[in-house]
Amino acid sequence: METQGNFVQNNDIAAFNDNSTNGVQLTKTKNMTYELGYTYWSSPVSNETIEQVFSTTPVDRRFKFEAFNFVDFLTEIGNTNTFIAGPDGIDDDGNDWQPATGTMAPGVGYAVTPSEIGPPFPRVENFVFIGKFNNGEITSPIVNNSGGAYDDWNFIGNPYPGAISADTFFTVNSGKVDIIYLWDQATAASNTAGGSQGYNFSSDDYAMINGTGTTTGARGNTGLPPNRYVASGQGFFVEALNVGNVIFNNSMRSITADNSQFFKSVNTKNNTTSVNNNLWINLTSDNGVFSQIMIGYISGATNQNDGSFYDAKRALTSGKIAGLYSIIENESSKFAIQGKAINSINKDEIINLGFNTSIDVPTLYTLSIAQLQGDFLTANTIYLKDNLTNTLHDLSASDYTFTSEVGEFNERFQIVFNAVSLSTDTFDFNANTVSILQVDDTHVSFRASNNQSIKTVTIYDLLGRQLYQLKGQNSEETYNLSKLNHAIFIAKIELSNGAFITKKAIKK
Repeated sequence: METQGNFVQNNDIAAFNDNSTNGVQLTKTKNMTYELGYTYWSSPVSNETIEQVFSTTPVDRRFKFEAFNFVDFLTEIGNTNTFIAGPDGIDDDGNDWQPATGTMAPGVGYAVTPSEIGPPFPRVENFVFIGKFNNGEITSPIVNNSGGAYDDWNFIGNPYPGAISADTFFTVNSGKVDIIYLWDQATAASNTAGGSQGYNFSSDDYAMINGTGTTTGARGNTGLPPNRYVASGQGFFVEALNVGNVIFNNSMRSITADNSQFFKSVNTKNNTTSVNNNLWINLTSDNGVFSQIMIGYISGATNQNDGSFYDAKRALTSGKIAGLYSIIENESSKFAIQGKAINSINKDEIINLGFNTSIDVPTLYTLSIAQLQGDFLTANTIYLKDNLTNTLHDLSASDYTFTSEVGEFNERFQIVFNAVSLSTDTFDFNANTVSILQVDDTHVSFRASNNQSIKTVTIYDLLGRQLYQLKGQNSEETYNLSKLNHAIFIAKIELSNGAFITKKAIKK
């Protein structure tokens, strides 16, 4: 079987074997980006061993996750070994990841780095599983240590030689698990990311699937969220809602299951019509930040916190230097996926967004629409309201760039659909309406077109700090900006018609 092959067995007691000495062979092909980059695996065949499949990988970089050992009552500040009370998605004493050896148990996840031999990274590697295909009902124990005090992570995996449906998996395991976390590393390890090692990884690289929808991890810089299938050979995390066994069975397998994502990359916005209205928003930056949220209007959800099947919290938060999340009223948690009542989408709808950052160097952040679906969203303009700069930006037409100080900002950004109802005339018009020209070492000229005059010009640096608040009355104004010394700046220009233009410029 090749890497995207989808082998389906309908009979729970059926066995497939070619009667040779080695049994059946299944090959998985994986793009490897980093020497220390981990891939999450699960064996689709019985009696296969870690040593056989991963014979060329470093022996000390093959791990399993012991959920019994995971305890999380403390939050580490950065990677400083300094702690405060409260969970952070990291095991407090660092003994949850343990060396993996011997037979790969069906339904269990394993984490392994690339081979020690091969061409320079990035590169493609093949891993071969040989044995009798797993079939029928397979159970994997899950652990709930906390009783709700923190999120109870368990590392399991697809045990079959073909993709399984996430939706059927949730149905079969209702009340046990209701969210899937898929790892697809695209960010290098960092010494500032929290964790038990000197260098740790970022939670931005987890894609998520729940009942409302999906979000991508850092892979989103080049692609869309994952499909609603888990590929053969794929390990993944779940949060245990109760103690017991996760069940895999043949009802999750079908000839139409998509086995192409370990993941596939698609670099395009996708606007499609569907029964539900779903919106994906990306946060990116000029120094590598990526964070994605998804808002879905779905039957069964309310506008409150309905649990992780509908409302998925930002999880495994170590190493996040900047992030975007949605806000649910009267909830302190930050949400990556928010399910909302299906009939609450209308012209008066307001979606509250949160943003936090610990980046203390000049940074340009960008908010953009990654994908949208549904009749309402495809038919209406999507606006981003920036309450800090009092700007309303047409996000359907173009991305929005901004700067920020360090901190958490839960009242700055909103998604809205009715510009008139906001009782504001502060629209972010076409940036070409104003041109910025450096006159000499200290003076910069601002020129408005379309018979407009300049009322005010506010200058910010890339940390979001206000440097100048200037007044004007003509179509062209020149100001002394001596505080700016060879720097990129953001200018917010108010025009005589009440419009605001926000532009980035460089003072040389």
